[in-house]
Amino acid sequence: MGTEATRAGIITMLRDRAYIEVKKNLVYATAKAKILIGAIGKEILASPEMTAKWEQKLKEISEGDASPAQFMEQTKKMVQHIILAAVNQANSWTFSEEVANSFSPGKSKFKKRNPTKLGACKKCDGAIIDKGDFYGCSNYKSNHCNFTISKKILGKTITQKNVKLLLSEGETDLIEGFSSKDRTFNARLTLDEKDHKIKFLFEQANVNL
Repeated sequence: MGTEATRAGIITMLRDRAYIEVKKNLVYATAKAKILIGAIGKEILASPEMTAKWEQKLKEISEGDASPAQFMEQTKKMVQHIILAAVNQANSWTFSEEVANSFSPGKSKFKKRNPTKLGACKKCDGAIIDKGDFYGCSNYKSNHCNFTISKKILGKTITQKNVKLLLSEGETDLIEGFSSKDRTFNARLTLDEKDHKIKFLFEQANVNL
């Protein structure tokens, strides 16, 4: 597929467009790819011979032995032919139930979603959102606000629910099972709004993280 120089880029493009899935260094065709192959797999566009002819023609153009305009005109006619053939043959296409049920036209699992706002940022007018490995301010790109909340503290995952409580009420629910060195303990998390640091809230006193 392509050359050594272009192969990685082609694989990335196919993955980004949801034509393939890569699992443990193995490449699998998605339902979207199988439908495309079933629709135009027998057309000249998909043939190795056509790729070879294009490579030869591009070499001739680079050497001044062929016309770029003529090549583009031939390519345009071929695309028109493939589209017309696809339209005419669409009613005869048949796909397995598994493939058909796995594909939703117009929908992509890579569609970007708006992040959930968990509460107001304590350093600016932004909102705290889930950024994957941590919770951070939505205004980071616009004003470089660096207010963050760790997603994992002493072995415990800090849930979105507790982040919401921390930002709105000033403290989380009691979290059980923090682990430090050779001991475990239970505590709430609280936010010191003066220095914007997370602290443990015990029965008697606050302890800085």
